[in-house]
Amino acid sequence: MKAKFLVDDIPIREYANKERKGKPYPRKQAMGIYGSLWNADDWATQGGRVKTNWTNAPFVVTFNSLEIDACAFLSDKADDVDAVAKCGKSGQFWWDKPVVKEEHKRRRKQLKWVRDNFLVYDYCRDVGRFPQGLPKECHG
Repeated sequence: MKAKFLVDDIPIREYANKERKGKPYPRKQAMGIYGSLWNADDWATQGGRVKTNWTNAPFVVTFNSLEIDACAFLSDKADDVDAVAKCGKSGQFWWDKPVVKEEHKRRRKQLKWVRDNFLVYDYCRDVGRFPQGLPKECHG
């Protein structure tokens, strides 16, 4: 099980379920998506080498044709095990179909291309910011 984020049908982020390795994963609760903008010039932009061009502020984001594919959580109780189970591998959703598994190799190549060409900062590689050790989700 993985949470995948795509923009224009190109994967930009993937969060794998590594619960068996003791890593937390949002499998049994409802999830939401949030976006934010902050000044991280001193640490997130290649160690401060790349500065944000604030002359274009304020920044405005709009979404056109936004689609969120997810299993709707139809319960008013966050810990409703039956409602969560209905979102499991029942085969009723497009992401559970065999054709999606065939797409995996192509998507992995696309994700690597995005990371190689657009990723400026990866907190899972920032040992300077986390001298006591990287966050759990960053390990194998």
